[in-house]
Amino acid sequence: MKDKSTVEFGKELEHFIAQKFIELGYPNAKRSKGSGNQGQLGDITGQDAFVVECKNRNTENITLKQEVWDKLCAEVPLHSKRLPLYILRNKNQKTWAVMDVNDFFDILLAVKDKLDNSPSDMV
Repeated sequence: MKDKSTVEFGKELEHFIAQKFIELGYPNAKRSKGSGNQGQLGDITGQDAFVVECKNRNTENITLKQEVWDKLCAEVPLHSKRLPLYILRNKNQKTWAVMDVNDFFDILLAVKDKLDNSPSDMV
């Protein structure tokens, strides 16, 4: 059996993440054209919440490289509400979403505010 190319290996995770966005109400979510190349804003288009970078690794342990995170953060346009989101998957198909802790708590606060302000029979 022939091993998958790095591009094919990466596409699997990108298609998986795009499908998750579709399930959450982003019907146009898809893998970026030329994903992994310059000129594209993240690996997943058709959603306006995040600038997503996907890394599918053929190792059990995953390391977050500071320079990759810094590059992802630098891709977010000024005055954009999109957040950087780093998706990592290991050889066992375990998948993690990594984001800045302040962004995480801002999202949690927004969810909490929405729940606190909704009618009690809706919670």
